[in-house]
Amino acid sequence: MKKLRVFQTVKQRRIVPGLSLRNLGTILLFLLLLPYLITFLFGNTSAENTKAAWGSAMSCLEEGSVFVLNTTPFGTERIPMEIYVADKLARSIDCNYEPEALKAQAVLLRSAILAEGKKMGFQEDIALEDKGYGEGMITDKVLKAVVQTKGVYLAYEKEPINGAYFEVSNGTTRNGTEVGLSDCTYLKTVPCERDFLSEDYMKIYLYEEQEFEKKWDELPKEAMSEQELADCDAMTKETGPKGITLYRDSADYVLYVKKEGEYASGEQIRTEFHIPSSCFSISLENDRVKVSVRGVGHGLGLSQFGANEMAKEEKDYVEILKYFFQDVTITKFE
Repeated sequence: MKKLRVFQTVKQRRIVPGLSLRNLGTILLFLLLLPYLITFLFGNTSAENTKAAWGSAMSCLEEGSVFVLNTTPFGTERIPMEIYVADKLARSIDCNYEPEALKAQAVLLRSAILAEGKKMGFQEDIALEDKGYGEGMITDKVLKAVVQTKGVYLAYEKEPINGAYFEVSNGTTRNGTEVGLSDCTYLKTVPCERDFLSEDYMKIYLYEEQEFEKKWDELPKEAMSEQELADCDAMTKETGPKGITLYRDSADYVLYVKKEGEYASGEQIRTEFHIPSSCFSISLENDRVKVSVRGVGHGLGLSQFGANEMAKEEKDYVEILKYFFQDVTITKFE
């Protein structure tokens, strides 16, 4: 099918392994983690066992050969993979979610790290710029999710993948090939039948007509043609107000919007209009433009809310990941 230019990438490049306690950020993170490591990994240890628990905790933190080289305005530090995953997990999902949902997210973060490392042949530390590192509020649930999935990652055709994730679907996830991600055939459309229970599932935005026109004029436009769109499979065409045409994928997310001969992608509109999802409809209400939005995020890969609902039904993280990602294997990194 025709490859659309909706996404340049959905790969999470914010993932990787390694550490040195000489760095200030890592020292602060370690001090934050230490009580959790001792209390939650080893239980209420007696005074005579504290020394042994400390040694075990240190070993747990420092084990591994893959490191992240994170650069921020404050400098560069080398971080062990599992330390980075714990911090990233705390920042990338609702930490009140069920343990199995947190484990699924941890595996995705670790997978993305290893996918980046694979590109570099694991010959050097994986460089990234994550200004938020060190800001994660690491709870016992987060720490346990990382420890209990330590080294586990998601693989497709024996290679680690950059597993996409988002907050809430519109009721289904998207097919990667329909947005031009031809190398991500593991991203298939699957139902998320309970995502409508999220308080963030539906949002309404109203714009004065002049405000809407101004935002549209400021949008980056795509060099598209009607023929290119006609060549795309699984696309539906919907006529809206003010000469607007919406082109949707099979999951009902907007791929492109056409207005007065110009095209903008649904993701561009999501970003520039500050709406949570590209699954939207446009209508008129009392001389104002009404944009109705379903879901939060790009809709590809794992729905975090959906994963949590599955965890509530006693699905484990392996079942969750294999539901959202097709033909993958759960592998352990040694």
